[in-house]
Amino acid sequence: MSRTWSMLAAMWLVACGTPSSEDERSASPARAEVSSRQEWEGELEVFVEDSPSLQQSRLKYVLHGEGQRRPVIFSRGEPEGLRGGVRLKLRGREVGHQLLAEEVEVERHAQSLPSVTATCGVTGEQRSLVILAAFPDMPRPANTVEATREIFFSTTRRSLAGYWREVSEGRTTTTGDVVGWYTLDRAYSCNETEAMRDAAVRAANADVDFTRYDRVFIVHPRPQAGCSYSGQASLSCGSLSTPDGTVTASSAWLVAEELTQHDRAVELVTHEAGHNLSLGHARSRDFGAEPLGYLGTPGAMVEYGDVFSSMGAWNLGHYAAPHKARIGWLNAASVAQVEGVGGTFTLAPVASSGGLKALKIRRGSTSGGWLWLEYHQPLGAYEGTLDAQAFGGALVHYEDGETREYSDLLDFTPETASWNDPVLRPGRTWNDPYSNLSVTVESATAAGLTVSVRYARKPCVRALPQVKVTPFSDTASPGGRPEFELALTNLDSAGCGPSTFQLSPIIPSGWSADPLPSQVTVDASSTAYMTLQTYVPYRMELGLYTAGVSVTRDGHTVEGTSTVKLVERCILTPPTLVLSPATRTAAPDSAVTWTVNVTNNDSASCNWVWYDFVSTLPSAWETTWSEWGVNLPPGGAFTFTMTKTIPTSARGSHTVDLKLYQDDFGLAASTTATVVVE
Repeated sequence: MSRTWSMLAAMWLVACGTPSSEDERSASPARAEVSSRQEWEGELEVFVEDSPSLQQSRLKYVLHGEGQRRPVIFSRGEPEGLRGGVRLKLRGREVGHQLLAEEVEVERHAQSLPSVTATCGVTGEQRSLVILAAFPDMPRPANTVEATREIFFSTTRRSLAGYWREVSEGRTTTTGDVVGWYTLDRAYSCNETEAMRDAAVRAANADVDFTRYDRVFIVHPRPQAGCSYSGQASLSCGSLSTPDGTVTASSAWLVAEELTQHDRAVELVTHEAGHNLSLGHARSRDFGAEPLGYLGTPGAMVEYGDVFSSMGAWNLGHYAAPHKARIGWLNAASVAQVEGVGGTFTLAPVASSGGLKALKIRRGSTSGGWLWLEYHQPLGAYEGTLDAQAFGGALVHYEDGETREYSDLLDFTPETASWNDPVLRPGRTWNDPYSNLSVTVESATAAGLTVSVRYARKPCVRALPQVKVTPFSDTASPGGRPEFELALTNLDSAGCGPSTFQLSPIIPSGWSADPLPSQVTVDASSTAYMTLQTYVPYRMELGLYTAGVSVTRDGHTVEGTSTVKLVERCILTPPTLVLSPATRTAAPDSAVTWTVNVTNNDSASCNWVWYDFVSTLPSAWETTWSEWGVNLPPGGAFTFTMTKTIPTSARGSHTVDLKLYQDDFGLAASTTATVVVE
């Protein structure tokens, strides 16, 4: 049966451009390492990797297809909305062992959340398997089967099963088994989690019917050379190959030493299991001296900044209301959507049984995002573990185009530096300065929180628009094509209707530009974004030049401009890569560390460059890095470390390699060192 596909990130190759002959000559060291343009199709697996501190994370993408698993890098940033289990069609190039995707299409019927399926759902009984996997020649972790079972399935202590049951109001829980310890065929690094999962599945095969489970957790030791995560999880479910056939399941990896203290272990497990349900992190969004900034502004986001949701940093709070609604853990009767017409509402505590659990309030009567209000009290087995300041008023999250799979906490006490006291307290009213919305918390008792929502009939107050012009790059070269982002903000008050503005480009004498629209209509208190594409003649002198746009309404004109410096044409030069010391003597079963220095030798007018590094020699030697990659400006340098773990059986002289890969061009530099094992 033929599939229907939709373009998710269209025509990145056009944006990237096809290298000129001069560019190809500059990138010639990579030509043997980069394949010609190809097409791949398969199922995507997405992993969220959480650092031990729960302060840093990264997403990893792997395409399963044609009997292979290959990491994917997106040439122009990661497209929004990708989930595990969807089928993709990629076009691009193979760089080393990775796929560099320039175009992405997703199968239309696969765009719905893959976690919402009959075999791997978000409601009902979740069937979980926990595999305890030890590594040979390493001490077996002290975690017992019984203690691990309590973390996941206990009905008398806090556990994943109890957390899901309480947070979902009985819609979801988990049952299952803990098996092991099994000693795997070898030690696996944190960069080999899929291979580790395969090995754990093989080891447990004699004791497990994998068709009985749709959640798989691997508990493993921290590798000797270190590990960059406390936990890692697949974002939603996908196809998992087992000796019993292919099953639809989510996967998670947990470092055993992070599970030794019971409640902290439950915090980590509920976090990673939340990723398995398709949830992103519980962030905070900071707007400085005010709870919420101008419409359309993202604010400063902190990835794990919400300390009242288990999807934030190390806590046992309920998943936030937007997250619960997203996965169907709040029914329609539990959410009051307020849109343009105010009222008074009473919210029940999130851990109570029944009642109204969330207000979803449109910001402004006609435009803007949504505010989600919820009320926390020390009820149930999990809410009482939170800081008491969570219980004093309305906890507010914001949802707009920046939110996607995350939940974003707002701070309604911006006068304090702490994020432990963000609630909107009783007796306080927040009047949104950027819309006609006002929210008042009338009272807060153990039984509920009473909130009044009002949309004022504001008069129309017109103001001159604001025009901001931002160059995509501060420099350009004769013959170049500088681009500028134009942000036109209608500063009229929320009571005004849309306005139409006339546009006229401002470009330096001798330059040319693509036509702008002659006019654009912008809602009050809203921003419209456009791009000004200019062209520089080859014979232009070097120096500063000004470009932008002039905006006119009702005879009043406002100009916005920015400058670009014309410099000599970008000259791409291979980077300098130094691995020191060049020769080392070491003993078997030891770790050897080298200092690596990378210098970007491109000329000043070139763009920043992202470098990845790979080491494959000696084969079977585990490699760890102090950094995952580095982004350098022209002339910039960076130093990091590479550590190799020498196997017990190694003897003699061995060559250690290091390869530096550059975005879009492949192999940029390589070098070697020697280790003599005695």
